[in-house]
Amino acid sequence: MNTNPSSLKRVSVILNPAAGQGRLLNQWNAVLTELKNGFEDVQVYETTAPGEGASYVQQLHQETDLIIAAGGDGTVHEIAEAVLSVKENPPAFGILPGGTCNDFSRALGMNQNPVKAAAQLSEKRIQGIDVGEFNGHFFTNFWGIGLITHVSESIDPDTKEKFGRLSYYLSAAKSFQTWEPFEISIESKEFQFNGNAAMFLAVNGPFTGGIRPFFPDTDIQDGMLDCLLIEEPSISFIWDVLQNRLSDTSKEGQGYHYFQSSEIHIKTAPQQLIDCDGEREHETPAVVKCLKKQLTALIGDVSF
Repeated sequence: MNTNPSSLKRVSVILNPAAGQGRLLNQWNAVLTELKNGFEDVQVYETTAPGEGASYVQQLHQETDLIIAAGGDGTVHEIAEAVLSVKENPPAFGILPGGTCNDFSRALGMNQNPVKAAAQLSEKRIQGIDVGEFNGHFFTNFWGIGLITHVSESIDPDTKEKFGRLSYYLSAAKSFQTWEPFEISIESKEFQFNGNAAMFLAVNGPFTGGIRPFFPDTDIQDGMLDCLLIEEPSISFIWDVLQNRLSDTSKEGQGYHYFQSSEIHIKTAPQQLIDCDGEREHETPAVVKCLKKQLTALIGDVSF
């Protein structure tokens, strides 16, 4: 991992201009000014379709020191995964938040104002950050099956545009009324389970839907994933989510289980669609791992 700030000279910004209803574009001149104050060479590449961000990473990684994902959570996931897939001398990674929730950028302490975030990036504070991996794929923020997937799938685009982060909570309330159990087998050094469940989460970052509902104290440098198994959601469970109490192990046995692990083997019946940082392209079974400090990232106002 290259932790020398002076080595960060050539910067490639991969911009999704459609993210957050064009929020980044509205302030782009000021964003670019801040970046050019901190870096010698700043190049911008705009995407027009999913997958283009990853293609840019493949084209540029040998000739750039830092790749910045400018967009929402989908853009961040795509570009971070592409950077993590670079085998030799991968560039450092940074985020200019421009979406609805911007969960991983919040975990890195980035200001949600893009101009202020650009100023933070120009400070060149470098840290090694944990990432998740499953079946050859990477994630930065969370991996989940069950209710979490249904919540994401049932968000109405018009509602998301109108209500922003609130749309995730409206969708969650709806999903709690129509959840279906599935059989799950979980095997890890720290926890074993065989039975029915409504949701399983393995989390790297503390934010989901723009708040800290499950694991407010998650450490993204400890080499461990924070895991939550929900057997059956209830009103008391929802209240505990809102009160950030799920890591309270004294409540074990009330329908959910919390544990930490660096590797979890998961099987389900029937197969479950996986929600990985908001992207839904794969199904169980899976082996989910935490790769300690695998990503060289620029951080904002957060202490590690």
